Amino acid sequence: MLKILQVRHFWITLETLDWGTCDSSLVRLRGMRRFGFTLIELLVVIAIIAIIAAILFPVFAQAKVAAKGTAALSNSKQIGTAMMIYSADYDDKAVLVGRLDAAAPVSYGGPNVYPWAWLMQPYAKSKAIFQDPMVSAEGPYEILSREETWLYHTQFGYAYTIHSPWQGSFQNDGAFPISQTDLAFPAETVLLVTKKTRNGQPDWLVPYTALWGANLVNPPFCISLETGTNPNSRCIPQQRWGNNTPSYAGQSFEEGGLTGGVAFRKTGKACVVWADGHASWKSAEQLAAGTTWRKDVPFNQVQISEPAKYLWDMD
Repeated sequence: MLKILQVRHFWITLETLDWGTCDSSLVRLRGMRRFGFTLIELLVVIAIIAIIAAILFPVFAQAKVAAKGTAALSNSKQIGTAMMIYSADYDDKAVLVGRLDAAAPVSYGGPNVYPWAWLMQPYAKSKAIFQDPMVSAEGPYEILSREETWLYHTQFGYAYTIHSPWQGSFQNDGAFPISQTDLAFPAETVLLVTKKTRNGQPDWLVPYTALWGANLVNPPFCISLETGTNPNSRCIPQQRWGNNTPSYAGQSFEEGGLTGGVAFRKTGKACVVWADGHASWKSAEQLAAGTTWRKDVPFNQVQISEPAKYLWDMD
């Protein structure tokens, strides 16, 4: 006897060998769908997912770095724009490197000082733009709040030897901001550049002045406490560019160990704001143009070799 039953969407055939003598039936499901995967199928799927992940993760990481780089460029350009507005209000003079003021919350080993970033707050409107999104923001310092610290420990350093040079003796004289119209090639003159972080790392300081490496960067060349360029400015020879610089001993190249505190975080390049307000990414070799700087050259042997190509003066 053959019986065919329809159960939902499947046809079930019941066959018996002998309905009279056999007390069990053979049930066969024809056309039944199979659910689940075999072990081999699961392993293949896992292998495919692993291959896709290996391809995509580096892409995601690069996209994250690119996004942070874009944010860094935006922050630096906002600072540059604020500096242009400041100059317009001060008879075309560059931003003062810092102001000695008893009311300021931090001492530089003598009189209290408001740094250049603090003086720019009426124009910048934001403290966060003085931090580089490529790295962690600075933590609180002494009595300062975290945001106030960002104005002292900036992650974009001011090229003060060009724009607000310290002239005369360190203790008895001061900074003399230049007129922006005196720059021969503003589009080829450094204004700001990404600098090393302070977190756990030291910075040079000149007591009784407004000069602190926590918010400033050094030019590639400095000799006998002066830049010897136009404008002439006081500088610290031991903090200039080159190998074995005392102030940056043991610090990585990316965090300014060989470049006077100038940091190269994005694929070996620094974010630079130029004196005309535009911003771009430059390598250490490009920023050291016109000098004998190389990673293996001691700091006390770096010289200006081609003055016309030098990016750290008014000429």
